[in-house]
Order: sequence, then C-alpha cells, then structure tokens
Amino acid sequence: MSSPDQALAGNPDLKRLLVSAHRRLERSGGKLEGFAATVRDPTAAERLAVDRLLGTRSRSKSIRVPLARLDAELRRRAGLSLPGLVEEAVGPLRDLPARRRQDVELEEEIWSRVMGHPAVDSHPGLVPWLQQLRSSGRWRSDPDFPRHIEQACEVLVRLPSPVPVGRSRLAASVLGSSHALNPGEPVGRLVSAALSHLAGRDRSMSSAERRRLWASVGVDGDETSSTVLVLGLRPVVCGPLTEAAGHWAAAGLPLPLSLGALRRERWQLEPQGTISACENPSVLHAASERLGAQCPPMICTEGNPSVAAAVLIADLMEQGHDLRYHGDFGSGGLQIGNRMIGALGGRPWRFSTPDYREALEHAACGGTRLLPVKGRVPAACWDAELAPAVRLAGVEVEEELVLDALIGDLGAS
Repeated sequence: MSSPDQALAGNPDLKRLLVSAHRRLERSGGKLEGFAATVRDPTAAERLAVDRLLGTRSRSKSIRVPLARLDAELRRRAGLSLPGLVEEAVGPLRDLPARRRQDVELEEEIWSRVMGHPAVDSHPGLVPWLQQLRSSGRWRSDPDFPRHIEQACEVLVRLPSPVPVGRSRLAASVLGSSHALNPGEPVGRLVSAALSHLAGRDRSMSSAERRRLWASVGVDGDETSSTVLVLGLRPVVCGPLTEAAGHWAAAGLPLPLSLGALRRERWQLEPQGTISACENPSVLHAASERLGAQCPPMICTEGNPSVAAAVLIADLMEQGHDLRYHGDFGSGGLQIGNRMIGALGGRPWRFSTPDYREALEHAACGGTRLLPVKGRVPAACWDAELAPAVRLAGVEVEEELVLDALIGDLGAS
C-alpha cells in the first residue's frame, strides 16, 4: 500500500500542478507567500483532482492555486509539506535566487580581476572593449571564459612585441600551445578582437587584414611565409640561395628573402659596412631604378619588421655591420622606428626632429599636401623632441617625400 506522499506524487492528474509549484518554489528560493502554481486549460480529470485536493469546485479557464494555500491544505489533509511533495514528484529544488547571487558575485570577481590586469594599464583603450564584451553577455557561452580572458590579457600585455615574433612561438611561450592564438581558438579570437578595437577596426576583417593587424604589434601571423625585401645584398656564397642573391644584386633588382632561406644558409657579408634600412618598398624600388647594381646593401621592412627581417638584421649586426634606419614621420612610422632602433639596435638615418622640420619646409615650398597624423604619436626612443614636433605640426611626412635625399645618401656611399 502506497503512502500519501507517493499517491499524490504519482497522480498523473496532479503532475502539471506540482511541476508548476516546483518551478515557482525554485524561482522564489523556497518562499510560499506571494507565489502561485498554475494549470492552464486543465482537463476534466486534472480539474477534478485539484478540486478534491483543495476541497473546492473551480470553474475558471485556468486553475491558479497560491502556494501557501496549497501547502496548508497538504499539511492539513495528508500531513505533507508542499516542498517535500514536489521534490518527491519532480525532483530536488534548486535555490535559483541564491544561485543568481553567486553568479553575480562570481561575475564581479571575474571582471574585477580582468580590469585590474596589467594589460589594461598597458592599453587603456581596452576598457571600452571589455565593458562592451561584458554587457553583450556572449562570454557566458564559454564555460572556460575566466581562463581564456586571463590568457588573452597575458598575451596583450606583451604587445606590441619590441622584436618581431611568430604568432605560434608567442602562443607557445605565453600559453604553452603553439595553436592557442589561431583564429578559430577562443584566446585567438579574444586577442584579435581586442587588437581590432585598439586599432579602431570594430568590424569583420579578411585574413589579409588580420595578418596586417598582428604585424602592427610585431607578430608575424605565418612564420613559414615570412619574408624581407632586400637590394644589393651580396652574401658570401655558401649554397645556391646565397649564390642566387648575388645575381639579383648584380642585376640591381629587389629580392624577397624568405625566413626559410635565411635559416637554410649563412648570410654573411664582407667586408663590414653600413646597411641602410627603410620602411616603404617605394624607396627600394627608387634605389633600384636610379642606382641599379651600384646600390649598397638595403633592407626594407615593408611596414612593421617581420620575423625574417628581424633574423636577417640580427645576423648582420652580429657580424659587426652598422644598421641605419629611416621611416615615415608619423604615429606608425615612429612606432616601427622604436622597434628598428630601440629593439633591434639600429641608428636613425635622416630621422630626427631637424629632418622632420626640413621635410615640412620642403613640402610647403613644393605645395605638397600632407596627410594629418593618425592615432597616438608614440615617443621616439632616439629623439625626445621628435614626437612633440609631429604632434604640434599634426601632419605626417612619408618616405616618398624625401626620396631624393635618401637616394643621394645611398649614391654617395
């Protein structure tokens, strides 16, 4: 013979009433007053079962029973409590308000830790992005979000990288997995989104745009295809690659060198001398056209130096060569200059405050319209007055505007 609670809990005609009561008790945190169970469009059997339980005769389209009344009737008629009965019929009761409070506390702890990360000090522009990410709620779909956002911050605090580094190597050194920063990985997506926001590109990007975005912070997205553009490089022949480079130099043509080529053979130049480096390929092409085979050794970073460029520069400087560098006078150009001069050990080449002012005068005399400075102008590690001068003038001077002076120096050397 079944007990009263088993008989009531197992009554199929009371099932919907007890399920509704279970749901309300979970949402109220176990409170009875002010909450009710509802059975919408009950069948005749359901209406009869509820009426018998409560000792009433209902007529409304839906049956609505206050939880306090239901609990009182159960205690009076069967010696049962409503919470005990619904747990028997439906399952354990969860305290959802308490769980929500715990979730809110945990969320506050997560975001407090994120906002206090050194990466936010390094990149104050991350704050609006983090606030937007939090308010979107999308992060809740990632059960490992606290770990992923912390790992993303660990990567961001190391950017921009002073010395060019491959993305896979950066991921392995910081996160322990060479694939962790791939576009499809959670941390890779977070870091890409953060960099996109910092660069003012809050929109979807093509793969080429993503590569340029990573390159802007000194990270080479694909080490295997990393290249550096050179001209007039005549290495000591030690294999087919270095021999071919000599033929390109004799023809006076720019040569794109891959990272694999630089690692396959030793690229040694004799005698020791000055290597001229520039930011834009247009300088290299102009030198090729005007000087041809007489052009001294040149390296072009094509924007931010790649891993291949960093490897070649490091090898040449270890051999005792002197590296001089020229770039655009602007926010991006000074940032790249800090890597080429401050991190890789070059020296400025017509890249000082007087050179900037002279270029401004030259542009004014020629009626050349200069572009306004974009973004924040960083301090130049080699010239404390250069960044303030650029900010004051508010315009950039690209390398193409000082080509004659640069080619003149190359011809003289």
